[in-house]
Amino acid sequence: MVIITEANEGAPSTDDVEIDPHEYLELAPFVGKEFITIDDAREFYNSYAYRRGFSIREAGGYTSAKGEVTSVRWLCSNEGFSKNYKEAQKALENSTSQTTLEKEKAPIRTGCKARFRIRFEGGVWKVSVFEDDHNHPLVVSPSKKRSLRSHRSMGPEDKEIIKGMHAQNIESAKIHEFLGDRHGGKKNLRFKKKDVTNVITSENQQLVDKNVEATLVYFQKKQEEDPEFFYDVEVDEGGQLRNLFWVDGRARRAFQEFGDVVTFDTTYRTNRFLMPLAPFIGVNHHRRCVFFGIAMLRSEHVAGFVWLFKTWVKAMYGKKSRAIITDQDPSMRIAIKEVFPNTVHRCCQWHVMRKAREHLGAIYNLKPDFKKELKSVINHSNTVSEFEEKWRAMLDKHKLMQNQHLKNMYEARSEWVPAYFRDYFLLECHQVREVKV
Repeated sequence: MVIITEANEGAPSTDDVEIDPHEYLELAPFVGKEFITIDDAREFYNSYAYRRGFSIREAGGYTSAKGEVTSVRWLCSNEGFSKNYKEAQKALENSTSQTTLEKEKAPIRTGCKARFRIRFEGGVWKVSVFEDDHNHPLVVSPSKKRSLRSHRSMGPEDKEIIKGMHAQNIESAKIHEFLGDRHGGKKNLRFKKKDVTNVITSENQQLVDKNVEATLVYFQKKQEEDPEFFYDVEVDEGGQLRNLFWVDGRARRAFQEFGDVVTFDTTYRTNRFLMPLAPFIGVNHHRRCVFFGIAMLRSEHVAGFVWLFKTWVKAMYGKKSRAIITDQDPSMRIAIKEVFPNTVHRCCQWHVMRKAREHLGAIYNLKPDFKKELKSVINHSNTVSEFEEKWRAMLDKHKLMQNQHLKNMYEARSEWVPAYFRDYFLLECHQVREVKV
């Protein structure tokens, strides 16, 4: 008799049972067994793996010179070794090592040699290799078997329920609980909460695609009404939307008159997909804010900003602003240097002071006069030397020379302190913050 126990960090299982290996003889694969398709073979072996208590994964195969698949193999999911297992073995072998290993999860892979291989012969797929010798405990609990990767599955009815409940803004955890109750308990589900989240993510992506298609149709209609209406999109390798930019003809003309100074802000997030809404904004001769284009960004990386800035210049007939005001995003800073090498770049003081409030809140409470003095040093210094002298005196007075955030602010002073921009005309950043987007 062979004892098969649950894998539970070495602890004895209350579900331990004695399994007669002859039970599997009629259902087990054997060399020479035939299948019509690869899917049939995979389904057969996975079903066998479920009864035995292990999970499988495909490990590729061989292809002929004509590009036709000639063999496919599947392995036990415990084949190979986990990274932490290798590191632990290396540390144990090095007797001079003084390093104490951090507590980690038990290695998932144990170097199991169990495998199943089929070859295409005589118009059918035949089993050419079948090894069933596992070097790890097999799972017997039905609830744990269902959680093994190759056995996790979700029916179309459950997927429709998930989509319907998500449309009502019900969170994935509650959806998972509801489906568990519907199936007589979570132990009967063949999927986890993560699988529910994956369905929701896929549904959102499909919704994005539909919305993008509708948006592009709308933009095309706007171009018919306004020949100067401009839009452009960037897609990833899979053809999915990455970035989107648009601007109407009136804004393009306004930029030629009032585009010397613009602010670019990515802190707005107003849509369910959490794509930053990034407007280009300026001030006209009536001191009113005007839009010079709007973008939606999938990610805030250097490449995305470079694409956007180049697209914006193209939309503005090649004209570049003399100055641009942004937040302190490092990726944005790199992109601006590449696309606008001759443009003055200033970080928005509003953003800098908001971040200071988050880091210096305790000091503001303990030293009521410090906040007012900090603002005075920043805003009422007419020269660079005056600012630096006042800054050092302020830190010395309040004994804050070692405060890390104040050090960071000082190191970046040339990017945001007004004294460094006295020779340039720049609109105040707070004017833009009042815009409702």
